[in-house]
Amino acid sequence: MTEKWTDLSEFLTREYVYCSTPTRLDCGGSTDHRLTALLCSIWRPATANIAIDLRVQVRLRPHRAGRILVEIDGVGEEEFTAPQFALKGPFALVSAIVCHFGVHGLHIDIKTEFPFQSGLGGSGAVAVAVIGAICTALNKKAPRIGDFPRIARIAHSIEDSLFGNTGMQDQAAALYGGANLWEWQYGDQLNFRREQLVSDVSLLDEHILLAYTGRPHHQSQNGSQMLDKFKETAALSVFVAISEHARRFAELLKCGNFRSAGESLAAEYQLRSTLLPISLPDDLELIEMAANARCGVRVTGRGGGGCVWAIGEKLDIAELGKQWTDAFERRRVGSLLPCNATGTGLEIRIERAGETHTTTN
Repeated sequence: MTEKWTDLSEFLTREYVYCSTPTRLDCGGSTDHRLTALLCSIWRPATANIAIDLRVQVRLRPHRAGRILVEIDGVGEEEFTAPQFALKGPFALVSAIVCHFGVHGLHIDIKTEFPFQSGLGGSGAVAVAVIGAICTALNKKAPRIGDFPRIARIAHSIEDSLFGNTGMQDQAAALYGGANLWEWQYGDQLNFRREQLVSDVSLLDEHILLAYTGRPHHQSQNGSQMLDKFKETAALSVFVAISEHARRFAELLKCGNFRSAGESLAAEYQLRSTLLPISLPDDLELIEMAANARCGVRVTGRGGGGCVWAIGEKLDIAELGKQWTDAFERRRVGSLLPCNATGTGLEIRIERAGETHTTTN
């Protein structure tokens, strides 16, 4: 059955492919899911997000023809014989991507710079990085920015088919980097519209704060908890309002009004909490600290655990950082994470014997 598949082992013996993608912070997530985007289409559903330099790193090396070895840092490794793949468990997403492209004879090594299941869009970033690396090996050159919409659609379609009602903002942020407002289209075509909000994203660094609670967020391979609540409640107005807050957040970010942007983020979080209330006292304490410091705050891992991020004026964020650090020291679990916005999305490096060059899109 693999006669139509491509053996990459010979190419990868001569040339190594390295690929990295960023994760993201967001305001207005869940409006990018297929169901909510379709039902809210007349309101033009939108999500704002900021790509951050906590990245996925993917390396392709040669492996035995007919075999694929997948190694994920912190998870383990598994070898597959094409075309037999695991479509459940931690290797399912990568396996499905390999099967879609029909390649073998490669070792896929995946490392992450962020905690496992931290709610930062890691699986979407992994999908884009693996697709970017495989496309580079197949075409002998890195994808161009004109290829990005197609890559986003493939990454989303595979993840959405596997896990049900996943969004597209993670893949979009991983591809393009930067701070952007996205409009989602799921009608007669699968597409998105991008508005870049900040030309120099390093200006955001002193206004954002990110903390890992010390616990991975609850994650299901059966779709989003927010989507489950939406189907239970039919709370269309909540998702329309979340999208409006995302647009307001984007406009304020563009103007550099960080305190008001924080108010929009906090309002979005409050709406989201009407469907999925935060019940963990540790998370609630961090949220209360942010509110008292006049910073907007949002939990990334719905259902408990994951990360909490905040935005506000420089001095307020600095003070909140001290308070969160004291809380983590008292609890002996959790920590602040390095949080630098990045304008670089999909980044690919091809190495040959005695030669190195980098392609950044």
